[in-house]
Amino acid sequence: MPLIWILLIIAAVIAGWLAFWTLVSFLNNRSANHRRFLTGSIPADAPDGFYAGAAHIFFDRPTPWLGKSFAAADRLGFNIFRPAGGSLLRVLFPFYRKFGIADDGRALAFYFRTRTDDGLKDPGLKVVKLDYDAPENPFPIRIILDEIVECAPGEYLGKIHLKVFPGFYSTIGFFGLKKPV
Repeated sequence: MPLIWILLIIAAVIAGWLAFWTLVSFLNNRSANHRRFLTGSIPADAPDGFYAGAAHIFFDRPTPWLGKSFAAADRLGFNIFRPAGGSLLRVLFPFYRKFGIADDGRALAFYFRTRTDDGLKDPGLKVVKLDYDAPENPFPIRIILDEIVECAPGEYLGKIHLKVFPGFYSTIGFFGLKKPV
């Protein structure tokens, strides 16, 4: 009998966990950012170089993230953080080996591979996926899957998905990217 109670408790915890993340996705997928994301399209030219970023997560609270840099020819990219954010990342992920520091002190971290595919939650929409699931990234980063669409020339809107359970992703926010002039 105790085994049944343990299994019921585990099932209830999993159900609660999935219900919470389903609600997070539901709210994000009803936002103005999501409506704008659906009007975007696959970029004519793959993003290349640095793009300044604006995060639309945690109620648009400031984050140490500055943007992303892309190497279109290699189908790779990485994130760029303020120096203070880099210091925090070194504490949170002390064994992350691909961490870098630019000449101006900005932190370079969390590499991703790019590919074109259908949207994870928007299967009729072609997107550029930014896939962090690589052995060199720490586990909490490997469960992130970003998608971007072009909303205006050189301006992208991204959607952030988090794998919260095997086979189950939650949309946790959005981000903007713009090529500096």
